[in-house]
Amino acid sequence: PQRTGARVIPRPSASAHNALGVCTSVFGHRLALSPAKLASLVETGIPWIEISALQTQHLNLFDAERVDELVRSLKTMPIQVWSLHAPFCGLAMDDADTRADGLRSLRQSVRVAHRFGACRVVVHPGRDVPSVNVARELDWLVASLAQAAEDLPPGMMLALETMGPQSLAGPAEDLLAVIRQLDAARVGICFDTGHVHIGADPAAVAPLFAGRIVSVHLHDNHGDRDAHALPGEGAIDWPAVVAALRDAGYAGPWMSEAGDERLGPVEVVREFQRRMTRHL
Repeated sequence: PQRTGARVIPRPSASAHNALGVCTSVFGHRLALSPAKLASLVETGIPWIEISALQTQHLNLFDAERVDELVRSLKTMPIQVWSLHAPFCGLAMDDADTRADGLRSLRQSVRVAHRFGACRVVVHPGRDVPSVNVARELDWLVASLAQAAEDLPPGMMLALETMGPQSLAGPAEDLLAVIRQLDAARVGICFDTGHVHIGADPAAVAPLFAGRIVSVHLHDNHGDRDAHALPGEGAIDWPAVVAALRDAGYAGPWMSEAGDERLGPVEVVREFQRRMTRHL
């Protein structure tokens, strides 16, 4: 591992290969992340977390006071930060000023992720409205990711998240076209099982991205909507998905982005651990 200040940037290793992790979105994307919430995860024994900044209510990456507070608190905890989920960055929006703001936001995500010691920055493809010209929008996406990748500290990677079929870069062939134009040492894929399962079999799709999957989001559904359910609550074949991801070269921790309204966050983490341990 490479030491950067007070924290160590983790690397995929044999110890991470079967390890489980959880995204802090388990507390709610629109509920503020605090040291107390992070501390509640310690009792579960979960070794890895993803800091979610997808919604500013959870964590505003430009809020230096809150970021400092979380960085200080994590130094006292037996938890490592694997990844940081960037806020929605309009990298493929029609307005040039919006795209420029999106790139600034992604660069800030990289800076904050580095402070947390994260080695992955997860980013959505960059369009939350219907496409007008897919080819042009994919070009904008590639250009923005390439610029952001130039600023990455050694060992850190951008992880472009797989999306549903109606989203920009949602179809596998479009995502492959994007990723093939970017440096494999700096940009990979965050394989989101729930998103892929809307219209496709994740176990069949994973091999298409062999060698480029650098993080995962694990959650279940019945193929009809993005339910973010715990493994086993939907129709995903988990043994097949785990095998396919391993065969595709994934060697990092297995990160949960699942929830359950019937359970509290700590109970969700424990249930995820119980269910996934038998598949690893």
